[in-house]
Amino acid sequence: MEFPVVSDELREAYLSTHFHVFGPSLFTLRIGEPSQKIASLYLDHKISSAAFLTAWNPHSELTSLRVNERAQRLLEKKLYELSVTVFPGFGEDASGKWPGEQSALALGISWDAAKQVGKEFRQNAIVWIGANYIPELIFLNG
Repeated sequence: MEFPVVSDELREAYLSTHFHVFGPSLFTLRIGEPSQKIASLYLDHKISSAAFLTAWNPHSELTSLRVNERAQRLLEKKLYELSVTVFPGFGEDASGKWPGEQSALALGISWDAAKQVGKEFRQNAIVWIGANYIPELIFLNG
């Protein structure tokens, strides 16, 4: 499957996005900033990885609400099949230029599974959080 090249403008939008998690408590992930809330979740769930994923707007092409919501349900079903703990989330462009997207934080998902799910749902990128608790933007085109 061929993935489009991500423009610098879109890359900057991804990097400045606020990734809100509606877990046991509301918190926000930011690319490159360590998260004590993730550290606590890792300890509570005895895990060392997570990914913030969405099925909305494949390849950053605006898609209808109905199509996005259906895709998100399929993503959540896929994550439950992988037996990972899932908390709802919402990705919000800090500048307000791009519409927000329903998302999910998948606790305990492996690196390979996170990338595969992102590709399956035709996303340009995923947010990966490894054992260092620092969210990273991982582009899937390449």
